[in-house]
Amino acid sequence: MLEIIIFVFVFWIGYQVGMSVTAYRLRHLIYKEAKRVGLVKEIDPELEDTPVVEQLYIEKTNDTLYLYNREDKTFLCQAKSLDDLAMLAKKYNNIKYAAVMIGEEIYAFVDGKVKAEKEIIK
Repeated sequence: MLEIIIFVFVFWIGYQVGMSVTAYRLRHLIYKEAKRVGLVKEIDPELEDTPVVEQLYIEKTNDTLYLYNREDKTFLCQAKSLDDLAMLAKKYNNIKYAAVMIGEEIYAFVDGKVKAEKEIIK
């Protein structure tokens, strides 16, 4: 009777080890295939922490300020003040850092707040 219990126990351990090896091989095969197809991308940790500074410009018409992207000239938002533009740019377009031009004046949007050129250069 003891031999049967030992045999069943050894069989069960072998089965568990086989399942673990099979699961590992399948996971590795699926990951390799997904990487080949392009579903998995390697992320460079150095690039992830680099902040992106958007280049924007403002057109003023009457009392309304219109914010545009300088590269592709797309409209982003409109407001009555620079503070509102900075807040809306962060809220709706996820712009954390931006260099903004109004004519010849330069401002910076930093995390939804406006910084003047003199504050930046300090």
